[in-house]
Amino acid sequence: MIRKEQCGAAAPDRCLVSRLGYITTATAYRFLTLRFPSSRKLVNMSIAYNHVLDPTQQHTYAGPTRQQPPNLRGLIQSGKILVGAVLSYPSTQVARTLAATGADWIWIDTEHVAWPNSVLVECIQIINHESGGRMVPIVRVPSKTAFDIMAYALDAGAGGIILPHIETTEEVDAAAHACRFPPEGHRSFPPFTFIPGVTDTTPSGETVYTLANKHVAIIPQVESPLGITNIASIFAHPAVDAIMIGAGDLRLELGLPMGFVGTEPAFTSAMDAAAAAAKQHPEKALVGAALGPEMIEERLRLGFRMLITTIDFHTLAFGTLGDLKRARDSVEGSRYLK
Repeated sequence: MIRKEQCGAAAPDRCLVSRLGYITTATAYRFLTLRFPSSRKLVNMSIAYNHVLDPTQQHTYAGPTRQQPPNLRGLIQSGKILVGAVLSYPSTQVARTLAATGADWIWIDTEHVAWPNSVLVECIQIINHESGGRMVPIVRVPSKTAFDIMAYALDAGAGGIILPHIETTEEVDAAAHACRFPPEGHRSFPPFTFIPGVTDTTPSGETVYTLANKHVAIIPQVESPLGITNIASIFAHPAVDAIMIGAGDLRLELGLPMGFVGTEPAFTSAMDAAAAAAKQHPEKALVGAALGPEMIEERLRLGFRMLITTIDFHTLAFGTLGDLKRARDSVEGSRYLK
């Protein structure tokens, strides 16, 4: 734990150790660069953020209390490029660690990982609390009809729901009804989430229900030829805030080798169709994998604004492999072992 006195002259709103038991992203960056000067190569606090969200402004999209979802819809509508991470490990420790990294959003995947419901709920709450509401937890549910998991995730404070394998606007309708409170949908009120007068506080004229409808984003995932055929109408759906392109499954469905990028005409045509649909709705966003500089450039060329830039198990595996190689190289090159 970083003690309050180690935060230096950070502004009070950026150093919350004494009150909340954690530090915000900006303070963590400051501590890192002071304690480990070489880290300035990785974390440059003097950079001018023109296109991505300035980390010191993330708090403006936090919910009124940590039990309420961050304002992902507003974040998307800001027009900023949002960089995200993936939490695939059903682990509260990993969630707590990632919550301190300063990502704009974190994708929790329950489609390809068997998450216990209680762990999912805990991880969402940990991310909201440990990040001070600055990092938005987004849950990809196991299927587009997993209405029970949608309820658990939203009641826990998720800021968005990713709906896999969406192909039609009718499928969006069903999910939107499950994710929106009346009169916009049929989501049931969460009787065990809020302490009346304590954690359900809202700005004047709002309730936790109206705010949730305004803050929670619905994100269909399009990953098939039929979905691409219908992508313009899916993007135009009033309940849709962003569309995630499942490039890997899309390529497989097109009979192409697995991957996230490619130059095959069928694939480039599909991606161009997604880009054209997104261009008609600048208030919405395209979401997709952008692992490394070249893939980031390609996604930006197509107009993607929510980028999946790092994956927990990749970081663990490749980080460990790199450290081991550097260790072996250092041993072999040591002057003491000549």
